[in-house]
Amino acid sequence: MSENTATVGRNAPCQCGSGKKFKHCHYGQGQAATAQERADKSGALAIGAAIAVVVGVVVGFAVDVTTGVGVGGGVLAGVAGWIIFRDPPPPKAGGGDAAAINFGV
Repeated sequence: MSENTATVGRNAPCQCGSGKKFKHCHYGQGQAATAQERADKSGALAIGAAIAVVVGVVVGFAVDVTTGVGVGGGVLAGVAGWIIFRDPPPPKAGGGDAAAINFGV
């Protein structure tokens, strides 16, 4: 890590973007892991954006501009959703059967 990297407090939001406090997310791993995760996500998003632009341009030439913009935006939204949801947080310990419906009984 570089010398000018700011330290993150235990109760501050984690820098990985999970919405959890740092102490519950990446406290034991340090800031290098969160910086690497951000770099991985931004790289994947850049590749997805490039793919969305190419698909949008191809569809725009084949059909029309409006459809090309819509398809390109849809591809970009799909890539962003895949990046967000590909690494969900682990289930809570002692949460019981995840398939069972429990209405407080």
